[in-house]
Amino acid sequence: MVVTTRVLHVASGDLWAGAEVQLYHLACCVNDQADIELQVVLLNSGELQRRLIAVGVAVEVIPESQHGFVALLFKLMSISRYFQPDIIHTHRQKENLLGALTALVIPGTQSVRTVHGGNEHAPRGKQIVKRLQLLVNRWVGCYLQQAIVCVSEELKTLLRGDYPAAKLLVIENGVDVDAVRESAAGDKVDLVKERFNVAFAGRMVPVKRVDLFVEIARLAEQKYKGKFHFYVLGDGPEMRAALNLAAEYGLDNLIFTGFRADAQQWLVKMNALCITSDHEGLPMVLLEAMALNLPVVARMVGGIGQALSNGAAGVLIDSADPGLFVEALNGLRTNSMSSNTLVAAAWLRVNKEFSVAVMAEQYKSLYQRLLATNL
Repeated sequence: MVVTTRVLHVASGDLWAGAEVQLYHLACCVNDQADIELQVVLLNSGELQRRLIAVGVAVEVIPESQHGFVALLFKLMSISRYFQPDIIHTHRQKENLLGALTALVIPGTQSVRTVHGGNEHAPRGKQIVKRLQLLVNRWVGCYLQQAIVCVSEELKTLLRGDYPAAKLLVIENGVDVDAVRESAAGDKVDLVKERFNVAFAGRMVPVKRVDLFVEIARLAEQKYKGKFHFYVLGDGPEMRAALNLAAEYGLDNLIFTGFRADAQQWLVKMNALCITSDHEGLPMVLLEAMALNLPVVARMVGGIGQALSNGAAGVLIDSADPGLFVEALNGLRTNSMSSNTLVAAAWLRVNKEFSVAVMAEQYKSLYQRLLATNL
């Protein structure tokens, strides 16, 4: 007899970014499995909602733009009383509080969160409201949730000072390699010919350092005129500042595409991916690049170094120096053998260590352990 675990995921869904991509891959993997019954609740309509519905995942949206916190909580409680989840799995600060409070009123329900990276909006100066939100988020993790999943060992180390060590564990992100490659198929993307095309892909928030990517584009044009072209795939609050910086430099080798639902079709045509972030968990775009045989030049932050085998499966930069990025990219441009070696190693890594099936089994094991201890 198959014992079914009912899992309710609560996520923002306002962006198509790392947390949303990870949740999508996980949901696709477990949705048709006999031992998991899945329900996803999103606080915003958008790309994640569209993709989940397309693959048959049960989705409900409670628009946070139309509901205050208390109304969101009552709506989530109502859904949960009907669904009767064994596990409520949350993915960001507001959802952590909503999910943990809801779990309190559903007998036997356990509350779990995944931390996808460091705090992207750390409070500066006084900013009392943000500091209070951070304190509440920590309190919820310490006292109301039963497990805190970190997507890399580095992130787990970072969180040890905030949460009980017994609650922290690592489950690395995974991707469906075949699905990624299928999504990348198509001939609609036409890049600049006879250039080494380099991508930045992700949310344009301060921690992702799109300003550093603009500096790399500027320096590359100065040192290797006409050899490189750069693309920013994404949108976010830093877009205006990045556009202004590019205009100030007069760059004609840099294109801002805005948000692209077909980003994988762009990535597969690129010659390299740059990850310039100040910190990361384990970027989904990194795993997608590895699945697409796209060489990666990345700062050695979060789980990136481990994922890239400490430099055997990609180029690691232990600095925010744009010159080091430019020289690394030029090395890939002029040495195809080195590039091919990195790509081959990355392909083996993503298939063996970062498959969505491995990730899903680890989450299912966690759910089962939590429920067993709750009996």
